[in-house]
Amino acid sequence: MGVWDDVQVSAHSVPPRLSFLLVALHARARSGVEQQVSGLDVAPKQAASLVCLGEYGPMSQQELGRRIGVDRTTVVAVVDGLEHAGLIERRRNAADRRAYALHLTAEGRRHQRAAADAIDRAEGQLLGPLGAEERDQLLTLLARLVDWEPAE
Repeated sequence: MGVWDDVQVSAHSVPPRLSFLLVALHARARSGVEQQVSGLDVAPKQAASLVCLGEYGPMSQQELGRRIGVDRTTVVAVVDGLEHAGLIERRRNAADRRAYALHLTAEGRRHQRAAADAIDRAEGQLLGPLGAEERDQLLTLLARLVDWEPAE
């Protein structure tokens, strides 16, 4: 069985337009991450949350949701699951005592490292046909597009 057997799409099966190609690539990326994190006892959104908290440090639940691209209802379920598993804890925000910040526990840091490694493997498979310079260029261009705000 191939890495993307569950994703039946190729560059020749979709119109040659950016939006269609990005959707196809997203399907492959999601499938690869799901496969790589499947043995970690966390769901892909939980893995993304752990990696995000590991890379950016403590943050509010709302900020985590924005960073991993999920709505408020979904982030509540993700955070509740991680807290129940003992991988994160809610602590009062020192700057705003009414708010809580999410922190990785020691066990959460171990899971975060494993999740980051799993995501790195998935991305390595996804970007396999590209050389190191092409990978860097792709990430730079994608980041520029994500950050760009069109004039109204």
